[in-house]
Amino acid sequence: MKTKSIALGAMYSAFSVLLLTLSVTFGDDMFFLMLSSLLIAFVTDHLGYKTGIISYFTVLTLSFAFFALRPAVIEFAVIFGPYTLIRSFVSKRTLSNIILRWLTLVALSLVAYEILKVFVGIQENYLKVVTIVLAAVALFLYERLVEFSLRWHRRFIKRISGTER
Repeated sequence: MKTKSIALGAMYSAFSVLLLTLSVTFGDDMFFLMLSSLLIAFVTDHLGYKTGIISYFTVLTLSFAFFALRPAVIEFAVIFGPYTLIRSFVSKRTLSNIILRWLTLVALSLVAYEILKVFVGIQENYLKVVTIVLAAVALFLYERLVEFSLRWHRRFIKRISGTER
């Protein structure tokens, strides 16, 4: 069973690196960046925390090796990768847990913003109220995307493993 989980974790990590590559190729596209982090969430949910952490650091190492300090790689390293690991600790579907996960995501985003300001040179006009509101809404939608994707993945794994009636 251990060999199977290592192989499955490696496969998910490879697809995550592929999606990060597409994100960097298409001008640090946020869609592919979010999809690449979903695969880390799948690994953590299905194979456990250890495999999820190993998968995250594998993707992170390969991403930094190939693309250095691109904004997509920094955002994956600071926001989306850690969030998918952290959210597994708060997995109940109550409103307070959803709000807690969203606030965690916003806090990670603020840290990423400060880091990107230093490395990429983000202009200060990004702090307009409209941009902040739209970013908060986008992060909330991303949180819901992760939740629904994890539900779909659990049903998919049950269906292909034959444990569903």
